[in-house]
Amino acid sequence: MVTRKFAALATAVVVVACAAWVYAGRSGPSATGTPQPGPDIGRLSARLPFYPLRHAPSDRRWRIDQAVRRLTITCMAARGYRYTPAAVPRPTAATVDHPLPFGLESLATATAAPEPGASEQPKSKAFLVALYGPADRRISARGKLIKVSVPATGCQAEAKKRLLGSQRLRWLQVTIQLGEGEQQARKNLDKDPAFRAADARWARCMLAAGVETDDPVRLLNSLPRDTDFATSPVAKADIRCKSDTDYLRTAYTRLAVVQRAWLDAHPAVLATWRSLMQRQDRVAREVLG
Repeated sequence: MVTRKFAALATAVVVVACAAWVYAGRSGPSATGTPQPGPDIGRLSARLPFYPLRHAPSDRRWRIDQAVRRLTITCMAARGYRYTPAAVPRPTAATVDHPLPFGLESLATATAAPEPGASEQPKSKAFLVALYGPADRRISARGKLIKVSVPATGCQAEAKKRLLGSQRLRWLQVTIQLGEGEQQARKNLDKDPAFRAADARWARCMLAAGVETDDPVRLLNSLPRDTDFATSPVAKADIRCKSDTDYLRTAYTRLAVVQRAWLDAHPAVLATWRSLMQRQDRVAREVLG
């Protein structure tokens, strides 16, 4: 029987200051038919420059995950273990979650729920070492705000090496840089005059509704996790004020500008990300036949 401590060390991706990746405590599905405070608001997030880089579902990402899964199963079998990870479902726009950089966008916004625990039987220490390598053999990459650590050896690492070759560390680094760049762009938005004016209009509307607040993300995070947005007076006031002031259209339009400015200022990050994604997809196609 493997200890919980060993399993955690073997499987965890260590993230320091993980709040750097999250705009709000909840995320919203891009489901069609979800009530929005105005036309086209649901599509505005998909037009953000960072959306295809970090959040959009794609067949390319699916192929890469499928290839890693297949290579890992084959590697484990060669070591004498039966490994049966869950199948990788094809992503759709209706199932992908996206950040909520401006708080609630709909009274139907889903709250984040914990994933159900794995139902499979506990694995032996030898099984986990085969899958993830020794707990003390890891590679790490650090950004300005976070550090990510992943197994250096084991079947999962071998699968990813097949796709990335010697560029595993560079892939970790560029992934961190994009995540932190997305967060930095959101911070830069707070200096934008048009966005600040929209924030002020929304806050005045909320005050008139009896809610004193100056930040829609803090407002969302202040609500209890089990809040029914459809019946919450605060949530309804938030959505009404965003609609009345055209807040989300202005916010997303200006966020797109500052995101593009960040990417234009870091062309090497974007070029590296694209190059390594293309490499992984090319190898994944070979693996999947």
